Amino acid sequence: MSFDISKLSDKERRHYYALEALLAYSYGEFVDKEKIIRGIVETIDDWKRMMGGRDSLEPHIAPYIRKIQNGDKDAARNLYFFLSPLFFYIHVLYEISRSEWRNAISWSGMFCERIVNNLLREIDRKYSTDIFRKFEKSKFENKLGKLKSELEARQFKLANELFNLMEIIYSLRDTRGPHDVPPPEPLRAQISASQCLLVYIDYLEALIFLKNDMLKDYKTFVAFFSSLTETKISLTFGEERRKITVEHVLKNVLYREGFFSKGRKLSDVQSKLKEMGYNFTDAAVSLALRKLSKGKNAILTRKGKRKKFTYHERYPPEEIFTTVI
Repeated sequence: MSFDISKLSDKERRHYYALEALLAYSYGEFVDKEKIIRGIVETIDDWKRMMGGRDSLEPHIAPYIRKIQNGDKDAARNLYFFLSPLFFYIHVLYEISRSEWRNAISWSGMFCERIVNNLLREIDRKYSTDIFRKFEKSKFENKLGKLKSELEARQFKLANELFNLMEIIYSLRDTRGPHDVPPPEPLRAQISASQCLLVYIDYLEALIFLKNDMLKDYKTFVAFFSSLTETKISLTFGEERRKITVEHVLKNVLYREGFFSKGRKLSDVQSKLKEMGYNFTDAAVSLALRKLSKGKNAILTRKGKRKKFTYHERYPPEEIFTTVI
């Protein structure tokens, strides 16, 4: 499976290249440190907006930024190890939010490929081997098998578990063309996505086993990875954001996340939407709130007088959204 950068939006490409510049710098290549830092800060800020302003990594990234400014390549490498798989997992969730099951499975596979590549590179760096270069163009199954044998030879106890988890994800792919078979069942994408957190945990355990100083922030990044799924939001990229309606954001993001558990005025809703990067008019937001408060499918209750309305959830979100990624 190949990762085609040309298919990414401009914003996604900036995220990807910022992370790759971080890796290049950590391995001694000449890269403008200030440019790297700007790229990482932009990436983290975009991820925060995608998640509706929740669970920001900013406070945890700041110490790494300071170390990188002082020329600390180990800090750059560790930050890359933490962040690079997140880029791929965010796309897994994005494709699931669009019900693009086949794409979600493909991104899960690319997530695994990044995990394997990172670990093989780190084994090479630690033990002066040349495994990654020799296996770089090999099939994923061969690279995964080689990684397992290398970790087992060094007595990493989770080697077999990590191997099995990624093998499961890869086995869920359907390598035949889209016209040969029906699209994969949603269940396959759900199973594939659900394994990614376990892979990420074992991957970090392996890096720590290989003597990387990552233990202090291990729980923070695992919690952030987990929260990506728990937010159950529709992650939007590039041109897709323009196609999102006000009603969709109010129902599938704000209501779903419990924003209306207490009464919200129109101004409260607008402030939150602008914080998330949306610029809907007051009239459009007001109309959408009214629609979501009327009829048998209403999820909100409107209270108060004209121009002073407040909107409250009519039912707990978990009663409406019973499907968990």
